Amino acid sequence: MSDTPVFSVTELNQCADGLLRDGLGVVRVEGEVSNLRQYASGHQYFSLKDENASVNCVLFRGKARQAARFADGDAVQIRGRAGIYGARGQFQIIVEALQPAGEGRLLAAFQRLKEKLAAEGLFDAERKQPLPAWTHRLGVITSTQGDVRHDIERTLARRFPLLPVTLYPTAVQGAQAAGQIVAALEQAAAEGRVDVIILARGGGSLEDLQAFNEESVARAIAACPIPIVTGVGHETDTTIADFVADLRASTPTAAAEAVSPDAATLRHQLARARERLTGLLGQRIARHQQTLTALHTRLERRHPSQLLERNAQRLDDQRERLNRAWSRLEERARSRLQRAQLRLAGASPGNRLTAARMRLEHLRQRLARVRPDHDITQRREALARLQRQLECATRQALATRQRHLDATARQLRSLDPEAVLERGYAILQTPEGEVLRRADQTAPGQHLRARLARGRLDLDVTATQTDD
Repeated sequence: MSDTPVFSVTELNQCADGLLRDGLGVVRVEGEVSNLRQYASGHQYFSLKDENASVNCVLFRGKARQAARFADGDAVQIRGRAGIYGARGQFQIIVEALQPAGEGRLLAAFQRLKEKLAAEGLFDAERKQPLPAWTHRLGVITSTQGDVRHDIERTLARRFPLLPVTLYPTAVQGAQAAGQIVAALEQAAAEGRVDVIILARGGGSLEDLQAFNEESVARAIAACPIPIVTGVGHETDTTIADFVADLRASTPTAAAEAVSPDAATLRHQLARARERLTGLLGQRIARHQQTLTALHTRLERRHPSQLLERNAQRLDDQRERLNRAWSRLEERARSRLQRAQLRLAGASPGNRLTAARMRLEHLRQRLARVRPDHDITQRREALARLQRQLECATRQALATRQRHLDATARQLRSLDPEAVLERGYAILQTPEGEVLRRADQTAPGQHLRARLARGRLDLDVTATQTDD
């Protein structure tokens, strides 16, 4: 006995505490919480028991902030270090982590399923479907109980109340939840009524969210032809469904915001679009107005009434020029006729004979004044010769003048319009007096007047033909 060391109570408890810490190290223990005590310091003391025993546990404030909430009667799993509370020599476990019982197994199963589906490519971004640019009808898979459905409805009412919603009610917790979620996804795909689906539930423990970590739900999401947005739990909660879904939202409210347009933003965009459209329409209308004005101006210049007015004025000018030309032609013909008549009168045999008689009378008077001693016979012979010469010259002059007169008369007759008409020609005129020279100056149905050598005719044109 003398060789056995003697310990104080404190030393014994310290020695036992060291042996437990070094020997057991970190331990995991499951049991039912009882006798939970919370102090103002933030430390929590409780017992963990099963059917046959119990052990004291202490959860200090720093670790309590990170642990899941629990109460008496809850089944939990703790991780910590076993030791001795030296003041009382009491065996206890200093808890470093606490979670509801079963989460450890669920977490391990979660990791295994996550790795399996990731290896199959179900989480790849390439296979995820883009959300439609505009949601025409929204499908919601969630429970009819609780706040999730109401949160989604309130969000949609605030952002875009016109968006129609089809609800597929399912359980979101418990043994039947996974099967109902799969059935709802298959129903929505078969109906084809919606173009995007929200899969949502509120927050909870890993066990509460287990339906969204089931392989059947993950494969149903991957097989669904409709884009799916998950809004499961709180922002820190992540499920297998989130990895497979086409879009993961942090909360059900965020999911509703992701698939619905913002009415205020749309109104602003519509206002801006309306302004741009109004401006563009105004510019286009102005351009068309300018084009229309230019075309109207061109049309006015080419309008038949304008052409008729210009042609009527041109026709008046042509008619006036034709009338002046005809008047000049008649005046020249009249002047030439008068000159020819004067020349003809000057070459008349009667006039020349009268002049010769006057000259003969003048010579007789001169002869009567000559002296008596001249040879009367000789004078008479000279006078007779002179008379014969005068008569011969007179005949020759008369013949020459007659030839000139005949030629001038023939020329006058050829220039006389009446002579042309006598040969069977006619002059065609419009009722306004315009003389027609070409067939294209008239048209079928037009009334004409024909001037003949003797009289006039009124004609109606039935057809025209132009010689090329």
